Amino acid sequence: MMFLFLLLVLLATAALVWLGGLWSAVITWTNLLLAMLIATNYFEPVASLLESSGAASWTYLLDFVALWLLFFLAFGVLRAMTDALSRSAVELDKPVELAGKAFFALWCGWLMVCFTAFSLHMAPLNSADPLGAWSTPQARAFGPLAPDRLWLGLVYSRSRGALAGAHPFDPQADFLIKYHHRRAKYAEPEMAMRVAR
Repeated sequence: MMFLFLLLVLLATAALVWLGGLWSAVITWTNLLLAMLIATNYFEPVASLLESSGAASWTYLLDFVALWLLFFLAFGVLRAMTDALSRSAVELDKPVELAGKAFFALWCGWLMVCFTAFSLHMAPLNSADPLGAWSTPQARAFGPLAPDRLWLGLVYSRSRGALAGAHPFDPQADFLIKYHHRRAKYAEPEMAMRVAR
């Protein structure tokens, strides 16, 4: 089921990006990547801020919500800036346009698959193995490609480089284990959304 869901994400994103043409696809790819990196690197401080401002009992939802809110906010701001700076598309030969927009549309779709798979680890879906995936922390989704692990690896490497902050993202490499245990605990019958961490 997870494979089909992520395949739908890939195809829907690729189709939307493809319709805009090559110039828009390149800009969209850049904005998606930057927005996803920003959201992934800063969702934990935002979730902690929400917790400390009175939402502590919603802890199973805060990480997921903070991640997607940051993503949409960053993508919206970046898209508005790039649209303002680039008001007209670059005209290219038809074969270059077709091949280029297909390539970038699929790449945007793959980025969205990686980010979505990563975010679903945090989603309170009332199941230790959401949509039949990740029955163990070592299990993979979307075949052998493991887009969630690819995203974790990219973010970890960038958080030690260009997006370095006080500490790298997931320095103990325990993200998958931590959220697997949280999903398993949340799936217990007596658990509810409003619980302490």
